[in-house]
Amino acid sequence: MRILIIGGSGRIGKLIIADALTRNHTVTALVRTPSALPQTPNLTIIQGTPTKVTDITKAINSTPDLPTAIIIALASSRKTDSPFATPTSPPRLMTETNEAAIAAMRAASPTIKRLITISAFGVGDSRPFMFFPTRFFLDHSNVAFGYKDHNAVEVLVRREGEKAQGDLEWTLVKPAMLSDGKEGEGKKAKVYGDSGEGIGRVPKISREAVAAFVVRECLEKGMWVRATPVIAE
Repeated sequence: MRILIIGGSGRIGKLIIADALTRNHTVTALVRTPSALPQTPNLTIIQGTPTKVTDITKAINSTPDLPTAIIIALASSRKTDSPFATPTSPPRLMTETNEAAIAAMRAASPTIKRLITISAFGVGDSRPFMFFPTRFFLDHSNVAFGYKDHNAVEVLVRREGEKAQGDLEWTLVKPAMLSDGKEGEGKKAKVYGDSGEGIGRVPKISREAVAAFVVRECLEKGMWVRATPVIAE
């Protein structure tokens, strides 16, 4: 398959690209800074802004074969990893990116229907199943800005998916708390339905497991269409 990924220079984005390439897919990555990604066979790097329809359209048309899916792996950023650090992303970065991606998909070709977006556990219907102290902490830290944007994305994608039946095959992947390195090595994502019921108090999942779930379950197997799978290890 040919895939277009938006947010490919981020931590999860790089892992999605790596996993897709090892499984013989071809990838186009739309990034603000091309030097953030190494030149690799079967990877086309396009410079652009994720919220601009024209830049996403340029990425879609950058190769003879149109992508079969668009993956959005953006996340809101802060000055540091501290949940209390000042946000550095625009408040509607993810919402505006999904809006632009849907508009570009529809304008480019009716064959481009698949949209997979990284969301987060605690968004939408999964919020009641988040451990209360965690939910309270998120609500009273600057992480709340990102969650507000994620919630707006879910409203947008559901609304757009209802406009034209069959026009948008969306998935919002909702990982639990993300981890790196050896901690989650070799572990696979377990799905806790669309809401996260039964997920436990402090669930975690490695970024590697999230990337594998996106590529192997959502993309290759075509699972979780018009769904919001909550995943943890």
